[in-house]
Amino acid sequence: MAIIETLGAYAGLILLALMAVTPLLLDLDQRLPVTREAKAAERERPLPAKLASA
Repeated sequence: MAIIETLGAYAGLILLALMAVTPLLLDLDQRLPVTREAKAAERERPLPAKLASA
């Protein structure tokens, strides 16, 4: 039972940390938006031969 409680406590702390960081990530996303050209360039990048044949 102690193992489950410990894992639950760690999961709760991780969840709180993610909740605290979320506004910072959203602020960065608004300040530094990814341009459409960068997204298109990433999509047009050729795939490695191993992935392209699959």
